[in-house]
Amino acid sequence: FAIGFLLALLFQANFPLKNFCLALLLIPWVSPVLTAANIFKGLFNEVGPINRLFQLIGMGPFPWLSDPDYAFPATIVANIWIGFPFNFILLYAGMRSIPEDVYEAAKIDGATFWKRVGYMTLPLLKPVSFAMLMLGTIYTVKVFDLVWIMTAGGPANGTHLLSTYAYQVGFSLLNFGQAAAIATLMVLLVLFLNLVQLLLQRK
Repeated sequence: FAIGFLLALLFQANFPLKNFCLALLLIPWVSPVLTAANIFKGLFNEVGPINRLFQLIGMGPFPWLSDPDYAFPATIVANIWIGFPFNFILLYAGMRSIPEDVYEAAKIDGATFWKRVGYMTLPLLKPVSFAMLMLGTIYTVKVFDLVWIMTAGGPANGTHLLSTYAYQVGFSLLNFGQAAAIATLMVLLVLFLNLVQLLLQRK
């Protein structure tokens, strides 16, 4: 959300190659998740580019995908890279819909840029923000392919989500009853998040 919001603020200004940069920012969102997962699996490999960069500054190599303490942050980074364009494009569209005369009046009253952001942009974007945060949370709850390709829930079950754990229990351990219970829990969680979204939007 923070990355998407800051980028949306940046793109309110006009600058050379703006439309080209907009297209580039959407690449992570339109790219297949399988492709992104394999790219990040290669980047975080023990001999991958990220470890090589750390070695250049005298650090590492780090066991990104073979240590639970490192593997989970690595999958989070990959998920953020895939998801931030969704936040960006919705916030960008929301900001473009705010009337310009509102900001002009604030400028006349002496409001600085960050005061206009804090007291005008954020409150006016509340409906968009609530819907987007809930959708983003629901999307994250059901993430499966990204984590499964990068770590398969390992090492030492350190990166399991409900989705990957249900798959492992059902299709590796053949405990279909427990897998069904986990899937039911996921459905209940998503329903609860939808209820929260409806209540916040009504308020």
